[in-house]
Amino acid sequence: MAGKKAENKKSGSIILARGLTKKFNGLTAVNSISFSVRKGEMFAFLGPNGAGKTTTIKMLTTLLKPTSGSVLLDGNDAARQKNLVRKSFGIVFQDPSLDDELTAYENMEFHGILYGVAKASRRQRIEDLLKLVGLWDRKDDLVKNSPAE
Repeated sequence: MAGKKAENKKSGSIILARGLTKKFNGLTAVNSISFSVRKGEMFAFLGPNGAGKTTTIKMLTTLLKPTSGSVLLDGNDAARQKNLVRKSFGIVFQDPSLDDELTAYENMEFHGILYGVAKASRRQRIEDLLKLVGLWDRKDDLVKNSPAE
């Protein structure tokens, strides 16, 4: 593992993907892509529908395990060190992923459970995040009743 961390530091990369491949029942969704992103760089995936952008992002964020290849995020192996990797980034989804029939707190708790965040840690993180964005006092309001701003 120390060698991979050193590899990231040597290259100056915060994200390093090598030979990243994902196959689903014989269909190749992502075929051996390699790239690196240095700290402070802006980076984007562009391509038509079905090009493998979402699949690649899911592999980078530990939601999908690559069929082959590797992903290092700040020197941490995304396949072997999921918890360390997940602590190092945030995700903003293209499509809304909130359930209008749940409260803000319940939505965050649901996603925390999906990601395997421990109960005590999850509750503290939810409180911290809702306070950060000024929504702690509205944590029990249904999302559908929240004003869109």
